[in-house]
Amino acid sequence: MPELTQSNLINSEGLASLRTLDPGDIVDLQIAMPAAPKRVKTEYVGMLIDECLMFHIPNSAKWITTRDALTVGNEVVVRSVLEGDTGQVIAFRVKVLKLLSKPSGILITSFPRRIESIGLRSAKRVQLGISVTLEAEVYPDDENVSGIIVDISPKGCKVALQVKPNWEIMIDDSLVHLVYALDGKDVSLQAKVKNHKLEKDIVYYGLAFDCDDKLVSSLLSRHTLLS
Repeated sequence: MPELTQSNLINSEGLASLRTLDPGDIVDLQIAMPAAPKRVKTEYVGMLIDECLMFHIPNSAKWITTRDALTVGNEVVVRSVLEGDTGQVIAFRVKVLKLLSKPSGILITSFPRRIESIGLRSAKRVQLGISVTLEAEVYPDDENVSGIIVDISPKGCKVALQVKPNWEIMIDDSLVHLVYALDGKDVSLQAKVKNHKLEKDIVYYGLAFDCDDKLVSSLLSRHTLLS
């Protein structure tokens, strides 16, 4: 492993979240594969701080495909619902260091350098910078009205637009479609305006998603560790 420096050590908040995991807790592993990521649930075993994490990977026949994908250096996204009063899902990326079969099936990964979390009770938003095109009744059909998603949660997002004379301000409860590119295709998310705020030459819209949860999950999984 590379030598640890102060710049790549996990912060205290992230380490505190990680320490909430107990041996035997169930985690979700998303393993990078050529066609599509593979997701499995297994047990967290333990950690050596700033060195490695360990997870149970059974040696049974039904786990053969999973074990074959866990090659040294391959990337794994780990997600876990923290128990107790935290009400959070944490997610982080690690790389495979070693896969043991004896005396038990154990996956050893690198130690995460960043933890993302989202509250289940009050959805904490992840800061982003995703370019989107907006379609709404107040906007001309022949004009490309573009904005930026500046933060997002599974329930909604905040979008920033430049103030322009021909771009009317959307009122609360207006419906709008956010269109963004995903793998070369346009994906449209319907949302409802909950609030708006003018700051100099920028208008910020607070939006609540009003569309299939799978569409939002696709956006989250592509641009954040959370989905």
